[in-house]
Amino acid sequence: MLRKAAAIAAGIAVCCAVAGAALADPTGSKNSFQGTAACSNGFSYPFVVNNANGQGSGSQDQNTAEWAPAHFIGSTSVFHPSVFDLTFTFTPAGGSPQSFLNTDSRKNGTVAVTCRVSGSQSDPQGDTFSISGTVSGWIS
Repeated sequence: MLRKAAAIAAGIAVCCAVAGAALADPTGSKNSFQGTAACSNGFSYPFVVNNANGQGSGSQDQNTAEWAPAHFIGSTSVFHPSVFDLTFTFTPAGGSPQSFLNTDSRKNGTVAVTCRVSGSQSDPQGDTFSISGTVSGWIS
């Protein structure tokens, strides 16, 4: 279970960007995670991160789920993460929460805006996954 939480958490980490405009409903995708972002540009956005294959956008040595972009729900804007400082928490149904901190930055990453992000959702078994912290990057 913890391994599953870590994989999902990595996809979320980034809770924050997508490699193009949203052409379909990203909130209905398998393995998607939704949350909110309050950003330094003065705007707050609901977002969704999709990571169906465990792959994110990044260079060959950083092609991991942690760099998955986030769609801002209700717009065609996409947040591309460059730096993050996030706490992921997995709470198994009827169990105790397990948290871990994940920080990372892209070499030569662009930072135009910083967002405080949070989100939480449960799976059909009653396990809960949550995220909180900051992500910096750029919006397209």
